[in-house]
Amino acid sequence: MKKESKLNLIGSLLLLIATLSWGSSFLILKNTMDKAPGFFIIAVRFIFVGIVLALVFVERLIKIDKSTIRYGIILGVVVGMAYFTQTWGLKNTTPSSNAFLTATYCIMCPFLYWLMFKKKPKSYHLIAAVMCLVGIALISFFSGQETSAKNKLLGDGLTLCSAVFFSLQIIVIDKSQEHSKDPIVLVILQSLMVGLILLVCYFIFEFPKGGIEQLKEIGRPQWTSIAYLTIVCTLLTQFEQIFGQKFVPANQSALILSLEAVFGMMFSVIFGSEKLTVALIIGFALTFGAVLIGELKISPFEKIIAKRKNNGCSGNK
Repeated sequence: MKKESKLNLIGSLLLLIATLSWGSSFLILKNTMDKAPGFFIIAVRFIFVGIVLALVFVERLIKIDKSTIRYGIILGVVVGMAYFTQTWGLKNTTPSSNAFLTATYCIMCPFLYWLMFKKKPKSYHLIAAVMCLVGIALISFFSGQETSAKNKLLGDGLTLCSAVFFSLQIIVIDKSQEHSKDPIVLVILQSLMVGLILLVCYFIFEFPKGGIEQLKEIGRPQWTSIAYLTIVCTLLTQFEQIFGQKFVPANQSALILSLEAVFGMMFSVIFGSEKLTVALIIGFALTFGAVLIGELKISPFEKIIAKRKNNGCSGNK
């Protein structure tokens, strides 16, 4: 096997492990939030990761520039809001719905970019958007888990809000590459900012209800889950994604990472969190298909248009 093929295989495996870990996090976080405050869990995850990365890359932090600080703070606020709405949404919806609806950030991103920078989306973006809307409707109204319609709509709505913020994260990262010199430092600042924002959210929304007694009631199973979410689903996945994408082309990376939603549903069904219905399966399939079309840039219309242009050119000759 050639060296490039080996590196591509290693990179693909790293991305697949990261995606599998993220997929498992939806169900584990949902179950852990039954006993522990959700915002507190996310705050612990990101503060721990930020501190560990800061200690490992302390030399890079010493050389930090103003532009990186500015983009790190902006990125931290955007991602912090993404996790705030996603975690709040998960309290009111199913883990698989939360996973699939979060994945719609892939479809939203081109339209936000169009809104902000007047860059018109392609035809495949429009196809993906229509498929996604139909899929979201089926997921929202035909959930396989027994929950009130009011709470389900609230949870799905908040999850879609998180997808908007995750879309903004991609745009900010794209713009930061023109000004920020060190992506590792950017990740450190982002992690610390997300942790601080979610810690503030905990003290505003969760602490008044349960007080310090709520934290005392967190048992060993919950702390084990928090450790798994922190180390496996946050710290290790950061490195797996950073090093994995070095050896894997963008389209291939997007395809692997989009499996996060599928793994989220798989874990939810395997461990009995929810039951699948035909409508729900169709909704997930449409949403996943929309993500693939958006990421792989699949558009039959553009091929037809290009073919007609080529035929026209050959005719003129």
